[in-house]
Amino acid sequence: MQFTVYQIPLFLSSIVSVILIGLLLKRKKSRVNTYLMLLLISIFIWSFTDLLNLFSTSLSEKIFWTNFTYFGSAILPVFWILFVLEYVGKGDVITRFRIILLSIIPIVSIILLWTNDYHQLMRESINLVTISGVLSTSKIYGYWFWVELAYNYLLMFLGMTMIYNSLSITHNIYRKQGIIFLVGILVPWASNFISVFNAIEFPTDMTSVSFSITAIVVFWGITRVQLLDIIPTAHQKFFGNIPDGVIILGGIKQVLDLNPTAESLLGIKISDSREKKLEELHIAWLEFLYIYNKHGKNKEYQGTISKEDKFYEISILGIYNKEDTFIGQLIILHNITKLKKMEIKIKDSNKQIEDLNETLQIMNKILRHDILNKLTVMKSSLWLYEEKNDKSSLDRLNRSIDSGIELIERIRELESFIMAKGALIPISIREIAEEVSNNINIPIKINGNATALADQALFSVFENIMRNAIIHGKTDKIDIDISSKNNICEIRIKDYGQGIPEFIKDNIFEEGLSYGNNKGSGLGLYIVNKTVNRYGGSIAVEDNKPQGAIFIIKLKCVKS
Repeated sequence: MQFTVYQIPLFLSSIVSVILIGLLLKRKKSRVNTYLMLLLISIFIWSFTDLLNLFSTSLSEKIFWTNFTYFGSAILPVFWILFVLEYVGKGDVITRFRIILLSIIPIVSIILLWTNDYHQLMRESINLVTISGVLSTSKIYGYWFWVELAYNYLLMFLGMTMIYNSLSITHNIYRKQGIIFLVGILVPWASNFISVFNAIEFPTDMTSVSFSITAIVVFWGITRVQLLDIIPTAHQKFFGNIPDGVIILGGIKQVLDLNPTAESLLGIKISDSREKKLEELHIAWLEFLYIYNKHGKNKEYQGTISKEDKFYEISILGIYNKEDTFIGQLIILHNITKLKKMEIKIKDSNKQIEDLNETLQIMNKILRHDILNKLTVMKSSLWLYEEKNDKSSLDRLNRSIDSGIELIERIRELESFIMAKGALIPISIREIAEEVSNNINIPIKINGNATALADQALFSVFENIMRNAIIHGKTDKIDIDISSKNNICEIRIKDYGQGIPEFIKDNIFEEGLSYGNNKGSGLGLYIVNKTVNRYGGSIAVEDNKPQGAIFIIKLKCVKS
Protein backbone atom coordinates (compact mmCIF):
# COMPACT_ATOMS: atom_id res chain seq x y z
CA MET A 1 0.00 0.00 0.00
CA GLN A 2 1.32 3.45 -0.91
CA PHE A 3 0.45 6.96 0.27
CA THR A 4 0.74 10.15 -1.77
CA VAL A 5 -0.42 13.76 -1.72
CA TYR A 6 -2.68 13.05 -4.72
CA GLN A 7 -4.91 10.97 -2.45
CA ILE A 8 -6.00 14.10 -0.53
CA PRO A 9 -8.01 15.76 -3.37
CA LEU A 10 -9.40 12.35 -4.38
CA PHE A 11 -10.56 11.74 -0.82
CA LEU A 12 -11.98 15.29 -0.66
CA SER A 13 -13.81 14.84 -3.96
CA SER A 14 -15.30 11.52 -2.75
CA ILE A 15 -16.46 12.96 0.60
CA VAL A 16 -17.97 16.16 -0.85
CA SER A 17 -19.72 14.12 -3.56
CA VAL A 18 -21.34 11.94 -0.90
CA ILE A 19 -22.41 15.06 1.05
CA LEU A 20 -23.91 16.60 -2.09
CA ILE A 21 -25.78 13.39 -2.88
CA GLY A 22 -27.19 13.48 0.65
CA LEU A 23 -28.27 17.11 0.22
CA LEU A 24 -30.01 16.30 -3.05
CA LEU A 25 -31.83 13.35 -1.48
CA LYS A 26 -33.32 15.72 1.08
CA ARG A 27 -34.56 18.15 -1.57
CA LYS A 28 -37.88 17.97 -3.33
CA LYS A 29 -37.69 15.34 -6.05
CA SER A 30 -37.28 16.69 -9.56
CA ARG A 31 -35.72 15.46 -12.79
CA VAL A 32 -32.97 18.09 -12.73
CA ASN A 33 -32.04 17.08 -9.17
CA THR A 34 -32.12 13.39 -10.11
CA TYR A 35 -29.78 13.86 -13.08
CA LEU A 36 -27.37 15.95 -11.00
CA MET A 37 -27.38 13.28 -8.30
CA LEU A 38 -26.55 10.58 -10.89
CA LEU A 39 -23.79 12.84 -12.20
CA LEU A 40 -22.37 13.16 -8.68
CA ILE A 41 -22.59 9.37 -8.16
CA SER A 42 -20.51 8.97 -11.34
CA ILE A 43 -17.97 11.47 -9.98
CA PHE A 44 -17.87 9.61 -6.66
CA ILE A 45 -17.23 6.25 -8.39
CA TRP A 46 -14.52 7.76 -10.58
CA SER A 47 -12.79 9.59 -7.68
CA PHE A 48 -13.08 6.80 -5.12
CA THR A 49 -11.85 4.04 -7.46
CA ASP A 50 -8.89 6.24 -8.48
CA LEU A 51 -8.19 6.74 -4.76
CA LEU A 52 -8.14 2.95 -4.26
CA ASN A 53 -6.03 2.64 -7.40
CA LEU A 54 -3.40 4.90 -5.82
CA PHE A 55 -3.34 2.72 -2.70
CA SER A 56 -2.69 -0.37 -4.86
CA THR A 57 0.81 -1.55 -5.65
CA SER A 58 0.25 -4.58 -7.93
CA LEU A 59 -0.61 -4.49 -11.63
CA SER A 60 -3.64 -6.77 -11.22
CA GLU A 61 -5.12 -4.50 -8.51
CA LYS A 62 -4.50 -1.39 -10.60
CA ILE A 63 -6.12 -3.00 -13.68
CA PHE A 64 -9.15 -3.97 -11.56
CA TRP A 65 -9.67 -0.46 -10.16
CA THR A 66 -8.97 1.12 -13.55
CA ASN A 67 -11.69 -1.05 -15.09
CA PHE A 68 -14.04 -0.33 -12.18
CA THR A 69 -13.51 3.41 -12.72
CA TYR A 70 -15.34 3.07 -16.02
CA PHE A 71 -18.66 2.49 -14.20
CA GLY A 72 -18.37 6.17 -13.35
CA SER A 73 -16.29 7.73 -16.13
CA ALA A 74 -18.00 6.08 -19.11
CA ILE A 75 -21.56 6.96 -18.05
CA LEU A 76 -20.78 10.43 -16.62
CA PRO A 77 -21.12 12.33 -19.97
CA VAL A 78 -24.60 10.80 -20.45
CA PHE A 79 -25.78 12.04 -17.05
CA TRP A 80 -24.14 15.39 -17.83
CA ILE A 81 -26.07 15.93 -21.05
CA LEU A 82 -29.35 14.78 -19.45
CA PHE A 83 -28.83 17.19 -16.58
CA VAL A 84 -28.01 20.10 -18.92
CA LEU A 85 -31.05 19.43 -21.13
CA GLU A 86 -33.31 19.56 -18.09
CA TYR A 87 -31.47 22.57 -16.65
CA VAL A 88 -31.81 24.73 -19.77
CA GLY A 89 -35.48 23.88 -20.24
CA LYS A 90 -35.23 21.25 -22.98
CA GLY A 91 -36.16 18.30 -20.81
CA ASP A 92 -39.12 17.51 -23.07
CA VAL A 93 -36.68 16.02 -25.62
CA ILE A 94 -35.58 13.41 -23.08
CA THR A 95 -37.30 10.06 -23.65
CA ARG A 96 -36.50 6.54 -22.48
CA PHE A 97 -35.55 5.54 -26.03
CA ARG A 98 -33.10 8.45 -26.36
CA ILE A 99 -31.53 7.67 -22.99
CA ILE A 100 -30.94 4.12 -24.23
CA LEU A 101 -29.39 5.47 -27.44
CA LEU A 102 -27.11 7.79 -25.46
CA SER A 103 -26.05 4.87 -23.23
CA ILE A 104 -25.09 2.44 -26.01
CA ILE A 105 -21.47 3.62 -26.47
CA PRO A 106 -20.76 3.84 -22.67
CA ILE A 107 -22.20 0.35 -22.05
CA VAL A 108 -20.30 -1.12 -25.00
CA SER A 109 -17.12 0.58 -23.70
CA ILE A 110 -17.55 -0.96 -20.21
CA ILE A 111 -18.11 -4.41 -21.70
CA LEU A 112 -15.12 -4.05 -24.02
CA LEU A 113 -12.91 -2.88 -21.17
CA TRP A 114 -13.71 -5.88 -18.95
CA THR A 115 -13.14 -8.20 -21.90
CA ASN A 116 -10.12 -6.32 -23.21
CA ASP A 117 -7.78 -9.34 -22.91
CA TYR A 118 -9.61 -10.94 -25.84
CA HIS A 119 -9.51 -8.03 -28.35
CA GLN A 120 -7.40 -5.08 -27.02
CA LEU A 121 -9.94 -2.58 -28.42
CA MET A 122 -9.78 -0.46 -25.26
CA ARG A 123 -6.14 -0.98 -24.27
CA GLU A 124 -3.33 -2.44 -26.28
CA SER A 125 -1.11 -2.62 -23.20
CA ILE A 126 -0.81 -1.49 -19.56
CA ASN A 127 2.39 -1.54 -17.44
CA LEU A 128 3.55 -0.46 -14.00
CA VAL A 129 5.70 2.70 -13.96
CA THR A 130 6.99 5.06 -11.29
CA ILE A 131 6.21 8.74 -11.79
CA SER A 132 7.50 11.32 -9.28
CA GLY A 133 8.10 8.51 -6.82
CA VAL A 134 4.53 7.16 -7.09
CA LEU A 135 3.76 3.72 -8.49
CA SER A 136 1.37 4.17 -11.44
CA THR A 137 0.52 2.67 -14.82
CA SER A 138 1.35 3.48 -18.42
CA LYS A 139 -1.27 2.67 -21.10
CA ILE A 140 -1.43 2.39 -24.85
CA TYR A 141 -5.06 2.83 -25.90
CA GLY A 142 -6.99 0.76 -28.45
CA TYR A 143 -9.21 1.95 -31.30
CA TRP A 144 -12.52 1.87 -29.41
CA PHE A 145 -11.07 4.02 -26.62
CA TRP A 146 -10.70 6.91 -29.08
CA VAL A 147 -14.27 6.38 -30.33
CA GLU A 148 -15.53 6.53 -26.77
CA LEU A 149 -13.34 9.56 -25.95
CA ALA A 150 -14.65 11.48 -29.00
CA TYR A 151 -18.22 10.60 -28.01
CA ASN A 152 -17.65 11.77 -24.42
CA TYR A 153 -16.04 15.01 -25.55
CA LEU A 154 -18.93 15.64 -27.93
CA LEU A 155 -21.50 15.28 -25.12
CA MET A 156 -19.43 17.48 -22.81
CA PHE A 157 -19.08 20.12 -25.52
CA LEU A 158 -22.79 20.12 -26.33
CA GLY A 159 -23.65 20.48 -22.65
CA MET A 160 -21.26 23.37 -22.12
CA THR A 161 -22.60 25.11 -25.25
CA MET A 162 -26.14 24.93 -23.92
CA ILE A 163 -25.01 26.22 -20.51
CA TYR A 164 -23.14 29.07 -22.18
CA ASN A 165 -26.19 30.01 -24.24
CA SER A 166 -28.29 30.09 -21.08
CA LEU A 167 -25.96 32.78 -19.68
CA SER A 168 -27.11 35.18 -22.41
CA ILE A 169 -30.75 35.05 -21.26
CA THR A 170 -30.15 35.30 -17.52
CA HIS A 171 -28.22 37.39 -15.08
CA ASN A 172 -26.93 37.76 -11.53
CA ILE A 173 -27.83 34.70 -9.45
CA TYR A 174 -28.81 32.65 -12.54
CA ARG A 175 -25.67 33.66 -14.38
CA LYS A 176 -23.66 32.56 -11.34
CA GLN A 177 -25.33 29.15 -11.57
CA GLY A 178 -24.22 28.72 -15.17
CA ILE A 179 -20.67 29.82 -14.33
CA ILE A 180 -20.56 27.29 -11.47
CA PHE A 181 -21.43 24.45 -13.83
CA LEU A 182 -19.02 25.65 -16.51
CA VAL A 183 -16.15 25.84 -13.99
CA GLY A 184 -17.20 22.51 -12.49
CA ILE A 185 -16.95 20.73 -15.82
CA LEU A 186 -14.23 22.70 -17.65
CA VAL A 187 -11.55 21.99 -15.03
CA PRO A 188 -12.00 18.17 -15.11
CA TRP A 189 -12.32 18.19 -18.90
CA ALA A 190 -9.06 20.11 -19.29
CA SER A 191 -7.45 17.74 -16.79
CA ASN A 192 -8.73 14.75 -18.73
CA PHE A 193 -7.23 16.13 -21.93
CA ILE A 194 -3.86 16.57 -20.17
CA SER A 195 -3.96 13.02 -18.76
CA VAL A 196 -5.08 11.24 -21.96
CA PHE A 197 -2.57 12.96 -24.22
CA ASN A 198 0.26 13.05 -21.60
CA ALA A 199 0.64 16.82 -22.01
CA ILE A 200 1.97 16.81 -18.45
CA GLU A 201 2.92 13.53 -16.76
CA PHE A 202 1.15 12.78 -13.47
CA PRO A 203 1.09 9.52 -11.44
CA THR A 204 -2.72 9.45 -11.51
CA ASP A 205 -5.61 10.51 -13.74
CA MET A 206 -5.91 14.25 -12.98
CA THR A 207 -9.55 14.19 -14.09
CA SER A 208 -10.67 12.56 -10.85
CA VAL A 209 -8.30 14.79 -8.84
CA SER A 210 -9.86 17.92 -10.37
CA PHE A 211 -13.31 16.63 -9.45
CA SER A 212 -12.52 17.95 -5.97
CA ILE A 213 -12.86 21.45 -7.48
CA THR A 214 -16.14 20.44 -9.14
CA ALA A 215 -17.51 19.09 -5.86
CA ILE A 216 -16.50 22.22 -3.91
CA VAL A 217 -18.00 24.75 -6.37
CA VAL A 218 -21.25 22.76 -6.64
CA PHE A 219 -21.42 22.50 -2.82
CA TRP A 220 -20.89 26.27 -2.59
CA GLY A 221 -23.54 26.84 -5.26
CA ILE A 222 -26.20 24.77 -3.51
CA THR A 223 -25.54 26.26 -0.07
CA ARG A 224 -24.83 29.89 -1.03
CA VAL A 225 -26.47 30.92 -4.31
CA GLN A 226 -29.63 28.75 -4.36
CA LEU A 227 -28.26 26.50 -7.07
CA LEU A 228 -31.21 24.53 -8.52
CA ASP A 229 -33.79 26.44 -6.42
CA ILE A 230 -34.86 28.29 -9.56
CA ILE A 231 -33.09 27.20 -12.69
CA PRO A 232 -32.53 29.90 -15.36
CA THR A 233 -34.98 28.59 -17.93
CA ALA A 234 -37.66 28.11 -15.30
CA HIS A 235 -37.11 31.72 -14.36
CA GLN A 236 -37.17 32.77 -17.99
CA LYS A 237 -40.35 30.86 -18.83
CA PHE A 238 -42.17 32.08 -15.73
CA PHE A 239 -40.86 35.65 -15.95
CA GLY A 240 -41.50 35.91 -19.67
CA ASN A 241 -45.09 34.64 -19.43
CA ILE A 242 -46.24 36.93 -16.62
CA PRO A 243 -49.04 39.09 -18.11
CA ASP A 244 -48.15 41.98 -15.77
CA GLY A 245 -45.24 44.26 -16.50
CA VAL A 246 -42.40 43.45 -14.07
CA ILE A 247 -39.28 45.56 -13.56
CA ILE A 248 -36.47 44.47 -11.21
CA LEU A 249 -34.06 47.15 -10.00
CA GLY A 250 -30.81 46.69 -8.08
CA GLY A 251 -29.40 48.38 -4.99
CA ILE A 252 -28.58 51.61 -6.82
CA LYS A 253 -31.88 51.37 -8.69
CA GLN A 254 -30.29 50.12 -11.88
CA VAL A 255 -32.33 47.89 -14.19
CA LEU A 256 -31.60 44.20 -13.61
CA ASP A 257 -34.44 42.69 -15.59
CA LEU A 258 -37.62 43.48 -17.52
CA ASN A 259 -40.18 41.02 -18.76
CA PRO A 260 -41.63 41.40 -22.30
CA THR A 261 -44.77 43.14 -21.00
CA ALA A 262 -42.67 45.78 -19.24
CA GLU A 263 -40.52 46.20 -22.36
CA SER A 264 -43.65 46.88 -24.41
CA LEU A 265 -45.13 49.31 -21.88
CA LEU A 266 -41.93 51.30 -21.34
CA GLY A 267 -40.78 51.12 -24.95
CA ILE A 268 -37.30 49.83 -24.05
CA LYS A 269 -35.37 46.56 -24.40
CA ILE A 270 -33.62 44.73 -21.57
CA SER A 271 -30.57 44.28 -23.79
CA ASP A 272 -30.19 48.09 -23.98
CA SER A 273 -31.31 48.81 -20.40
CA ARG A 274 -29.52 46.40 -18.09
CA GLU A 275 -27.41 48.08 -15.39
CA LYS A 276 -28.78 51.53 -16.36
CA LYS A 277 -30.92 53.68 -14.10
CA LEU A 278 -34.50 54.43 -15.13
CA GLU A 279 -33.78 58.15 -15.56
CA GLU A 280 -30.99 57.28 -18.01
CA LEU A 281 -33.40 55.45 -20.31
CA HIS A 282 -35.58 57.00 -22.98
CA ILE A 283 -38.98 56.12 -21.48
CA ALA A 284 -41.86 57.88 -23.24
CA TRP A 285 -44.43 57.02 -20.55
CA LEU A 286 -44.15 60.31 -18.63
CA GLU A 287 -46.81 59.48 -16.02
CA PHE A 288 -44.86 56.36 -15.05
CA LEU A 289 -41.67 58.38 -14.60
CA TYR A 290 -43.54 61.03 -12.59
CA ILE A 291 -45.04 58.44 -10.24
CA TYR A 292 -41.72 56.64 -9.80
CA ASN A 293 -39.76 59.84 -9.13
CA LYS A 294 -42.40 60.91 -6.61
CA HIS A 295 -42.94 57.62 -4.76
CA GLY A 296 -39.88 55.52 -5.65
CA LYS A 297 -38.18 56.39 -2.35
CA ASN A 298 -41.00 54.83 -0.32
CA LYS A 299 -40.72 51.28 1.00
CA GLU A 300 -44.04 50.49 -0.66
CA TYR A 301 -46.39 52.36 -2.96
CA GLN A 302 -49.54 51.41 -4.81
CA GLY A 303 -51.54 53.60 -7.17
CA THR A 304 -53.21 53.84 -10.56
CA ILE A 305 -51.77 55.25 -13.78
CA SER A 306 -52.98 55.28 -17.35
CA LYS A 307 -51.49 54.92 -20.78
CA GLU A 308 -53.57 55.81 -23.81
CA ASP A 309 -56.94 54.11 -23.18
CA LYS A 310 -55.65 51.58 -20.63
CA PHE A 311 -55.33 51.72 -16.85
CA TYR A 312 -52.63 50.08 -14.73
CA GLU A 313 -52.20 49.47 -11.04
CA ILE A 314 -48.57 50.29 -10.21
CA SER A 315 -46.92 48.66 -7.20
CA ILE A 316 -43.42 49.68 -6.09
CA LEU A 317 -41.96 47.30 -3.49
CA GLY A 318 -38.60 47.69 -1.79
CA ILE A 319 -36.46 44.55 -1.45
CA TYR A 320 -34.48 44.24 1.79
CA ASN A 321 -32.07 41.61 3.14
CA LYS A 322 -32.11 40.05 6.61
CA GLU A 323 -30.30 43.09 8.03
CA ASP A 324 -33.07 45.33 6.59
CA THR A 325 -30.62 46.82 4.11
CA PHE A 326 -32.09 48.01 0.81
CA ILE A 327 -30.92 45.76 -2.03
CA GLY A 328 -33.38 46.51 -4.81
CA GLN A 329 -36.90 47.25 -5.97
CA LEU A 330 -39.70 45.39 -7.67
CA ILE A 331 -42.12 47.36 -9.87
CA ILE A 332 -45.29 45.64 -11.04
CA LEU A 333 -47.68 47.09 -13.63
CA HIS A 334 -51.01 45.26 -13.50
CA ASN A 335 -53.54 45.93 -16.27
CA ILE A 336 -56.83 46.93 -14.60
CA THR A 337 -58.48 48.39 -17.69
CA LYS A 338 -61.46 46.03 -17.58
CA LEU A 339 -61.94 46.62 -13.86
CA LYS A 340 -61.60 50.39 -14.27
CA LYS A 341 -64.03 50.51 -17.17
CA MET A 342 -66.43 48.39 -15.14
CA GLU A 343 -66.11 50.84 -12.25
CA ILE A 344 -66.80 53.73 -14.62
CA LYS A 345 -69.78 51.87 -16.04
CA ILE A 346 -71.11 51.19 -12.53
CA LYS A 347 -70.65 54.86 -11.60
CA ASP A 348 -72.44 55.87 -14.80
CA SER A 349 -75.21 53.38 -14.05
CA ASN A 350 -75.55 54.72 -10.51
CA LYS A 351 -75.65 58.26 -11.91
CA GLN A 352 -78.31 57.20 -14.40
CA ILE A 353 -80.32 55.63 -11.59
CA GLU A 354 -79.99 58.81 -9.53
CA ASP A 355 -80.96 60.93 -12.53
CA LEU A 356 -83.87 58.63 -13.28
CA ASN A 357 -85.07 58.77 -9.69
CA GLU A 358 -84.74 62.54 -9.67
CA THR A 359 -86.56 62.81 -13.00
CA LEU A 360 -89.38 60.62 -11.79
CA GLN A 361 -89.70 62.82 -8.72
CA ILE A 362 -89.81 65.88 -10.95
CA MET A 363 -92.46 64.23 -13.12
CA ASN A 364 -94.51 63.55 -10.03
CA LYS A 365 -94.15 67.16 -8.93
CA ILE A 366 -94.98 68.43 -12.42
CA LEU A 367 -98.16 66.42 -12.37
CA ARG A 368 -99.15 67.60 -8.92
CA HIS A 369 -98.20 71.21 -9.53
CA ASP A 370 -99.38 71.78 -13.12
CA ILE A 371 -102.54 69.67 -12.84
CA LEU A 372 -103.41 71.57 -9.66
CA ASN A 373 -103.01 74.85 -11.55
CA LYS A 374 -105.25 73.64 -14.33
CA LEU A 375 -107.86 72.34 -11.91
CA THR A 376 -107.84 75.77 -10.23
CA VAL A 377 -108.49 77.45 -13.60
CA MET A 378 -111.25 74.96 -14.31
CA LYS A 379 -112.88 75.61 -10.97
CA SER A 380 -112.77 79.42 -11.36
CA SER A 381 -114.10 79.19 -14.94
CA LEU A 382 -116.96 76.98 -13.77
CA TRP A 383 -117.74 79.42 -10.93
CA LEU A 384 -117.86 82.37 -13.35
CA TYR A 385 -120.22 80.49 -15.58
CA GLU A 386 -122.51 79.43 -12.74
CA GLU A 387 -122.54 82.81 -10.96
CA LYS A 388 -122.38 85.27 -13.85
CA ASN A 389 -123.40 83.14 -16.79
CA ASP A 390 -120.11 84.08 -18.46
CA LYS A 391 -120.04 81.83 -21.51
CA SER A 392 -116.43 82.83 -22.32
CA SER A 393 -115.46 81.04 -19.11
CA LEU A 394 -116.61 77.79 -20.74
CA ASP A 395 -113.98 78.35 -23.45
CA ARG A 396 -111.33 78.77 -20.72
CA LEU A 397 -112.65 75.62 -19.04
CA ASN A 398 -112.36 73.63 -22.26
CA ARG A 399 -108.87 74.97 -22.95
CA SER A 400 -107.78 74.02 -19.42
CA ILE A 401 -109.21 70.53 -19.81
CA ASP A 402 -107.48 70.13 -23.19
CA SER A 403 -104.25 71.51 -21.72
CA GLY A 404 -104.47 69.08 -18.80
CA ILE A 405 -104.99 66.17 -21.16
CA GLU A 406 -102.01 67.33 -23.26
CA LEU A 407 -99.89 67.65 -20.11
CA ILE A 408 -100.72 64.08 -19.08
CA GLU A 409 -99.89 62.89 -22.60
CA ARG A 410 -96.55 64.72 -22.55
CA ILE A 411 -95.69 63.24 -19.16
CA ARG A 412 -96.57 59.78 -20.45
CA GLU A 413 -94.29 60.34 -23.47
CA LEU A 414 -91.55 61.61 -21.18
CA GLU A 415 -91.91 58.57 -18.93
CA SER A 416 -91.62 56.20 -21.90
CA PHE A 417 -88.62 58.15 -23.15
CA ILE A 418 -86.83 57.97 -19.77
CA MET A 419 -87.64 54.31 -19.13
CA ALA A 420 -86.24 53.47 -22.57
CA LYS A 421 -83.02 55.31 -21.55
CA GLY A 422 -83.17 57.37 -24.73
CA ALA A 423 -80.87 60.29 -25.42
CA LEU A 424 -82.09 63.84 -25.59
CA ILE A 425 -83.68 64.64 -28.92
CA PRO A 426 -83.68 67.74 -31.16
CA ILE A 427 -86.70 69.92 -30.33
CA SER A 428 -87.81 73.18 -31.95
CA ILE A 429 -87.95 75.78 -29.18
CA ARG A 430 -90.30 78.07 -31.08
CA GLU A 431 -92.84 75.29 -31.66
CA ILE A 432 -92.98 74.52 -27.93
CA ALA A 433 -93.24 78.21 -27.05
CA GLU A 434 -96.11 78.68 -29.53
CA GLU A 435 -97.99 75.61 -28.32
CA VAL A 436 -97.75 76.69 -24.68
CA SER A 437 -98.77 80.27 -25.54
CA ASN A 438 -102.02 79.01 -27.07
CA ASN A 439 -103.21 78.22 -23.54
CA ILE A 440 -102.13 81.59 -22.12
CA ASN A 441 -104.64 84.47 -22.06
CA ILE A 442 -102.22 87.38 -22.48
CA PRO A 443 -100.33 88.56 -25.57
CA ILE A 444 -97.09 86.61 -26.15
CA LYS A 445 -94.56 87.71 -28.76
CA ILE A 446 -92.05 85.10 -29.97
CA ASN A 447 -88.91 86.11 -31.88
CA GLY A 448 -86.38 83.78 -33.49
CA ASN A 449 -85.95 80.02 -33.35
CA ALA A 450 -83.39 77.34 -32.53
CA THR A 451 -83.24 73.58 -32.14
CA ALA A 452 -82.17 72.40 -28.68
CA LEU A 453 -81.38 68.99 -27.19
CA ALA A 454 -84.26 68.37 -24.77
CA ASP A 455 -87.42 66.29 -24.31
CA GLN A 456 -91.14 66.73 -23.65
CA ALA A 457 -90.55 68.24 -20.22
CA LEU A 458 -89.51 71.49 -21.98
CA PHE A 459 -93.24 72.24 -22.25
CA SER A 460 -93.44 72.39 -18.47
CA VAL A 461 -90.44 74.76 -18.37
CA PHE A 462 -92.19 77.34 -20.58
CA GLU A 463 -95.59 76.88 -18.97
CA ASN A 464 -94.31 77.28 -15.41
CA ILE A 465 -92.32 80.43 -16.19
CA MET A 466 -95.23 82.01 -18.13
CA ARG A 467 -97.89 81.19 -15.54
CA ASN A 468 -95.63 82.41 -12.73
CA ALA A 469 -95.24 85.73 -14.60
CA ILE A 470 -99.04 86.04 -14.88
CA ILE A 471 -100.16 84.78 -11.45
CA HIS A 472 -97.32 86.05 -9.25
CA GLY A 473 -95.80 88.82 -11.37
CA LYS A 474 -99.13 90.24 -12.64
CA THR A 475 -97.69 90.83 -16.12
CA ASP A 476 -99.98 91.70 -18.99
CA LYS A 477 -97.68 90.57 -21.77
CA ILE A 478 -94.65 88.32 -22.38
CA ASP A 479 -91.84 88.49 -24.96
CA ILE A 480 -89.77 85.44 -25.87
CA ASP A 481 -86.46 85.86 -27.74
CA ILE A 482 -84.77 82.74 -29.10
CA SER A 483 -81.25 82.74 -30.53
CA SER A 484 -78.26 80.44 -30.98
CA LYS A 485 -74.51 81.00 -30.99
CA ASN A 486 -71.52 78.62 -30.69
CA ASN A 487 -73.86 75.62 -30.32
CA ILE A 488 -75.66 77.23 -27.37
CA CYS A 489 -79.37 78.09 -27.56
CA GLU A 490 -80.40 81.11 -25.51
CA ILE A 491 -84.03 81.67 -24.53
CA ARG A 492 -84.98 84.99 -22.91
CA ILE A 493 -88.51 85.07 -21.44
CA LYS A 494 -89.40 88.66 -20.51
CA ASP A 495 -92.38 89.78 -18.47
CA TYR A 496 -93.44 93.29 -17.52
CA GLY A 497 -95.00 92.64 -14.14
CA GLN A 498 -93.96 93.33 -10.57
CA GLY A 499 -90.59 91.64 -10.94
CA ILE A 500 -88.84 89.46 -8.38
CA PRO A 501 -87.74 90.93 -5.03
CA GLU A 502 -83.97 91.16 -4.70
CA PHE A 503 -83.82 89.21 -1.44
CA ILE A 504 -85.26 86.01 -2.95
CA LYS A 505 -83.46 86.03 -6.31
CA ASP A 506 -80.64 83.78 -5.12
CA ASN A 507 -83.09 81.19 -3.76
CA ILE A 508 -85.83 81.43 -6.34
CA PHE A 509 -85.17 77.97 -7.78
CA GLU A 510 -85.21 76.18 -4.41
CA GLU A 511 -87.91 73.64 -3.71
CA GLY A 512 -90.85 75.00 -1.69
CA LEU A 513 -89.92 78.68 -2.04
CA SER A 514 -93.09 80.80 -2.29
CA TYR A 515 -93.67 84.52 -1.90
CA GLY A 516 -96.40 87.19 -2.12
CA ASN A 517 -100.16 87.20 -1.82
CA ASN A 518 -100.67 84.42 -4.36
CA LYS A 519 -98.38 81.88 -2.76
CA GLY A 520 -98.19 78.62 -4.64
CA SER A 521 -96.64 75.24 -3.89
CA GLY A 522 -93.08 76.49 -4.45
CA LEU A 523 -92.51 73.74 -7.02
CA GLY A 524 -92.83 75.53 -10.36
CA LEU A 525 -89.42 77.15 -10.69
CA TYR A 526 -87.79 74.24 -8.82
CA ILE A 527 -89.11 71.90 -11.53
CA VAL A 528 -87.92 74.33 -14.22
CA ASN A 529 -84.37 74.42 -12.77
CA LYS A 530 -84.11 70.63 -12.37
CA THR A 531 -85.35 70.04 -15.90
CA VAL A 532 -82.91 72.54 -17.45
CA ASN A 533 -80.03 71.03 -15.43
CA ARG A 534 -80.96 67.57 -16.67
CA TYR A 535 -80.54 68.88 -20.21
CA GLY A 536 -77.03 70.05 -19.31
CA GLY A 537 -78.16 73.67 -19.49
CA SER A 538 -78.46 76.60 -17.11
CA ILE A 539 -81.10 79.10 -16.00
CA ALA A 540 -80.75 82.53 -14.42
CA VAL A 541 -83.01 85.49 -13.64
CA GLU A 542 -82.39 89.22 -13.90
CA ASP A 543 -84.45 92.41 -13.76
CA ASN A 544 -86.27 93.72 -16.82
CA LYS A 545 -86.01 97.51 -17.02
CA PRO A 546 -88.07 99.45 -16.12
CA GLN A 547 -90.03 96.60 -14.50
CA GLY A 548 -90.55 92.90 -14.66
CA ALA A 549 -88.16 89.94 -14.85
CA ILE A 550 -86.19 88.11 -17.51
CA PHE A 551 -85.56 84.36 -17.28
CA ILE A 552 -82.48 83.40 -19.31
CA ILE A 553 -82.23 79.73 -20.30
CA LYS A 554 -79.20 78.29 -22.06
CA LEU A 555 -79.37 74.83 -23.64
CA LYS A 556 -77.18 72.75 -25.91
CA CYS A 557 -77.99 73.49 -29.53
CA VAL A 558 -78.17 70.95 -32.31
CA LYS A 559 -75.34 71.58 -34.79
CA SER A 560 -76.52 72.84 -38.14
